[in-house]
Amino acid sequence: MDQKTVPFKVDFIDPITENLDHDFFQFGTRVTDLKSLGQALHNINLAMELFEEADVAYEKIEALLAKIKQLATPSLASNFDLSQLSALEVKISLNKNELDKLSSLTQFKGKRILDGSLSASRDAEQHLYLMAGVTGSPENRINLNTGLNIPKISCKTLGLGTMFFNTPEEGFKTMTMVENALGIVTRLKNRFHALKEHLQKIKVSIDVSIANQQAAESTPPSLAKAEEIFPSIHAYSPKH
Repeated sequence: MDQKTVPFKVDFIDPITENLDHDFFQFGTRVTDLKSLGQALHNINLAMELFEEADVAYEKIEALLAKIKQLATPSLASNFDLSQLSALEVKISLNKNELDKLSSLTQFKGKRILDGSLSASRDAEQHLYLMAGVTGSPENRINLNTGLNIPKISCKTLGLGTMFFNTPEEGFKTMTMVENALGIVTRLKNRFHALKEHLQKIKVSIDVSIANQQAAESTPPSLAKAEEIFPSIHAYSPKH
């Protein structure tokens, strides 16, 4: 079984609004349950690592957009001469190229995560599912494509087309493009932070379940049970 995900084809379970009281405490055999709980915990930890990679990438993208905004701000106040325009266009072009490069290179376990492969619009058969419980029931599976819904990230998809700075009006249009791009990244961050918080709550439930299972297995048998196993115990019980 793939340790990162379990590719069940199920209806989408909204990871933000779904009831968190999952059926973690109705088990079969302890050995199987502990193994399943451990696998679910492993899956969640891998998802958390993926979120960290995405978070770092989002922060870098925001920093690049903020830099472009900073470079473009003076164009709102006055007209640039040709030398100023040329220098500005070169600097902004470099930052846009860096954004596209960052997006294409952001990976998790060798797989790109900002190329649209985790988009909700991707073919349903290619969606990535996370098993986050003991059983394979729908409430214990999370569709990462619909939960994260990360589209392909690039200057083009963020709406950062050709930028002009010949007049303050053109500078204003450029600033609007940058602000819209920042808004898109903020919404993406909010979405994955909500899913991360949801998984953290599930992780706490699994940790408690594992602790309870291990405690139950280490509890010594009762005297009655011991007498069934070792009848001689009763014969040697101390007399009062």
